[in-house]
Order: sequence, then structure tokens, then C-alpha cells
Amino acid sequence: MLHVNRLDGLTIAVSENKYLTQIAKRTVLSDDALSILIPILEDILNWSGARIRSFMEHHGLILQEWEKVQTDTVAIVRAATT
Repeated sequence: MLHVNRLDGLTIAVSENKYLTQIAKRTVLSDDALSILIPILEDILNWSGARIRSFMEHHGLILQEWEKVQTDTVAIVRAATT
């Protein structure tokens, strides 16, 4: 679990543990550690989904799947270099 201590704080659970999801404001399910950036960019920096996708693509990453439900499910893959 990650807790970003800014303003009211942002507790993000990176686990399927049902008890953590009751504590966390956001839950991210992903195989990639960079996925934890998404709720930080959205909730603290107020970035839009388009800006987050653009940021990731600029750094050679693609948000292949991003389903926004009560729990974010994210898949990030390395972009093909040309």
C-alpha cells in the first residue's frame, strides 16, 4: 500500500486484498509497478486521461488496457521503436 501525504493524503492499494480496498481511496490492479503513477497523476496533479496517455507514450510506454471502474485495471507495454 502506498500513502502519498499531501493535502488529505492519497492511499493507494496495489493488492487484491479485500481489506485494503476498504481503506484505500484508489485501488490499482496491474502487473507493472509504473501503474501506481496513474492515480497520482490523476488525483494529485489533476491530469486528464489523455494527458496521462500522452505522457506514457512520450516515454515509450502504451496504456494498453485501462478500465476505470471502482478498481483501476491497467496494462502497460513497451512501445515499438522505429
